[in-house]
Amino acid sequence: MKIILIAFALVATLANASKVDYTGHKVIRVVPQTEEQLRFLLELQEQTYDFWSSPSSLGKPVDIRVSPQRYQYLISTLNKVALNHTIRFFDIGKLIEEEERNIVLRRALHSGRAFDFENYHQYSEIEAFVNELAATNPLVSSSIIGTTYEGRGIVMATLSTGSSATKPVMYFECAMHAREWVTPATCLWMMNEIATKYGTDAEITALLDYADWLITPVSNPDGYEYTWTKDRLWRKNRTPNEGLCYGTDPNRNFDAGFGGPGASGNACSDTYHGPSAFSTEEASAFRDVLAANSGRTVAAITIHSFSQLWMSPYGYQNALPTDYAEMFRVMEISVNALTATYGTQFKYGNIADTIYLASGSSTDYAYMAEGVLYAYALELRDTGVYGFELPPDQILVTAIETFNGLKAMAKEIAAKLQ
Repeated sequence: MKIILIAFALVATLANASKVDYTGHKVIRVVPQTEEQLRFLLELQEQTYDFWSSPSSLGKPVDIRVSPQRYQYLISTLNKVALNHTIRFFDIGKLIEEEERNIVLRRALHSGRAFDFENYHQYSEIEAFVNELAATNPLVSSSIIGTTYEGRGIVMATLSTGSSATKPVMYFECAMHAREWVTPATCLWMMNEIATKYGTDAEITALLDYADWLITPVSNPDGYEYTWTKDRLWRKNRTPNEGLCYGTDPNRNFDAGFGGPGASGNACSDTYHGPSAFSTEEASAFRDVLAANSGRTVAAITIHSFSQLWMSPYGYQNALPTDYAEMFRVMEISVNALTATYGTQFKYGNIADTIYLASGSSTDYAYMAEGVLYAYALELRDTGVYGFELPPDQILVTAIETFNGLKAMAKEIAAKLQ
């Protein structure tokens, strides 16, 4: 009975009446087959619709979330350019409600125990866990790498057996996009695995002996917290813009093809690039970590969801980097190790061709500005069954397969560079 009462109380907290209500919201899919249709979708993206996948090329599906109030208007608009649609999600609100119930039930069952790596957590809980791990494990230290507009510290964990001026660094960041909850859950699990299994797990021991692992579990704390309290599908940070719109997309805010394709100058757009490169604290924090470890950073990994992709530069253009053959070789090894875990299929290649053009990204910046050869962007589970509302019971399998892929990557880098 006590567990049931706790669960009811938590449901009431999560289902706050002031939250954005997504009841009846659909996600539709269209596939542009002509240049006219593609141009139309690019223009439509500027009109504040929530594009879950951006228009990039002919024949590539484009997913758009639409409210019940705007659905008929959107369909009639699409019909004008002969764009037929299918419905991928009939009611996003129901998925969010189910996610909340799953979180609440697991919290109630896990009450009073240690940190639960198989559930989703608010930022204050995540920050507290990182600081506690740093206080209790000599391999771990925590630091604040930036302060957000709303005053939250961006916490980073450094896992090291003893750093030096020449020891390689691997940097991992999660949740640059606020609504991608499985990414901080994955980063936290990996962090704990390394911290607690060093010395007993030969593979982990060798990898931490080789390099310092720097992990930022939530790169966008303001946006992430907002997804818990107000709007589950918020993507950007929470800086105010001119007019009534809030937020900049931190992963369009880097000085790497800034303001180019796949980023918007419309402050109300989900892909708004901001007034200038590095105008956001979130992008600046990532830049500063790389700058502080310039010459030592051998891998810079940004972890997103969803779509099951492992991607390399470039995102801002379709041309391939001169180092692409080596990038691809290590991607292939990494994805094979990930897939071997549970059979999960990932596509891999350069960002622009694998998903869409995206200028101003952290991955391009790490490679172009800091010369990080193994700069990758991952999109974790799934391919659209749950989308951003991946159930808590898929956190562990997602984290395990991702870590297996990243360990394979790290081993290959060590073998190549040692």
